[in-house]
Amino acid sequence: MTDSYDQHSDYRHCSRGGAVYLVVEGLLWLSSATLGLLGQTTFAILLLIIGGMLIHPVSVVGSRLVGLPQLSETNRLPILNTWLALMVPLALPLVYMTMAGGRTNLFYPAFAVLIGAHWLPFVYVYAMRSFAVFAGVFVLIGVVFGIYLTESFAACGFVVAGVLLVFAAINSLLVRRELQVGK
Repeated sequence: MTDSYDQHSDYRHCSRGGAVYLVVEGLLWLSSATLGLLGQTTFAILLLIIGGMLIHPVSVVGSRLVGLPQLSETNRLPILNTWLALMVPLALPLVYMTMAGGRTNLFYPAFAVLIGAHWLPFVYVYAMRSFAVFAGVFVLIGVVFGIYLTESFAACGFVVAGVLLVFAAINSLLVRRELQVGK
């Protein structure tokens, strides 16, 4: 095994393939979409943007609460993860430009494309090809809702929330199986 493999394996095992992050993000999207469904568009948008900035610290606390092991202090992947996380707020102007002129129904589709692009490099971080599938699915959802299903503000948000929660379960199961085989 190489150092690189050990770091990826450590990262993947300590986070169950990012399952806690995916659950936290899924619940955030679900909460935001619910506000949108209730007609609270501005609050729905603000919740997803501001809440998105809290995904990492909430996920770290969640990981500790469910008893997941901590990363080795020598693991350098959290540095890359930090840089990848900064991509989202730097790309928010694109989401805003998409909504310009009162096209708020494009908020969730634009954000879905953004998080799809954001999740793609995690194929490397976690050494899990499932993140490539996630990325493609999120981009596809964003494109379909952004071009063909633009009538509803919240529908895309609910779909993305559901997909995030499903992928959290998939990644958790993949890592659990990997850990059982490794014993």
